Amino acid sequence: MFYCFYTKSTVKLNWILNTFYQYYNGMKPQIDPHGSQPANGMVSKTTKGILNVLLAAILSATLFTALPATGIGLNSSPFQSKNGSGEGANATTPQISLHVGLVVGHWGHGDDVGAVCSESLGGFKEVDINYTIADLTRQYLEAEGVQVDMLMEFDSHLDGYISNALISIHADTCEYIPELGTGFKIAEAADNKRPEQAARLMACLKNRYGEATGLRYDHRITDDMTSYHAFGEIDPNTPAVIIETGYMNQDRELLTQNPALVARGITAGIMCFLNREVISQE
Repeated sequence: MFYCFYTKSTVKLNWILNTFYQYYNGMKPQIDPHGSQPANGMVSKTTKGILNVLLAAILSATLFTALPATGIGLNSSPFQSKNGSGEGANATTPQISLHVGLVVGHWGHGDDVGAVCSESLGGFKEVDINYTIADLTRQYLEAEGVQVDMLMEFDSHLDGYISNALISIHADTCEYIPELGTGFKIAEAADNKRPEQAARLMACLKNRYGEATGLRYDHRITDDMTSYHAFGEIDPNTPAVIIETGYMNQDRELLTQNPALVARGITAGIMCFLNREVISQE
């Protein structure tokens, strides 16, 4: 770029110099016989001085107008950011951080493994089902950009725990209950400091989980659910619910062979709550 400007400037300057050279040669002063003033049409020393000044001004103007305005060969300011936007390169858009806690029912509580199926039904333990579903839910939530805490049943971190939501994941009994031994349950705390938030979390889970799994909602909520110990340990401003994902007897195939579907249903319910999605009316 600079070479191009320099070449054009050189050609222009040579033309000006040649013009003035010819002009000077054609106007050499002729002294009149009386030796006082130059003859008519002749250039005096004063006039030559003025022409010299004028020539210097023309040369300077020609040189500076030929060069790029941003400097020698620079296309942009050295202080311009890399992204070309004029803003700081480290400028980022603030994002809201979403945080959820998942309590794995009966996990880490010694010999308490929750409900247990007989060997004839596979010998499944509730804690194993709960952990598998909770861990898959964690993975799906993290894929959505949500920070997730996997918590044990009586985890010390539950004391004063703060997050956007807390969900405790359990499974119901493996006993055979004719006709009524299928479906899922969800409950919030009986004494809730933020009833509107917990109610919405419960409504989202009920709707999305039912749609995903096809299980019916079981309205037989027990006191053990509404008085769940974690409800009284966490920060009162953290919305919390407990979910019984299904019965380990009649819903056993879903819980043990398709836990990913169960986890996706829970994830959909949580994201419904976090994103304030519309809940279809029943």
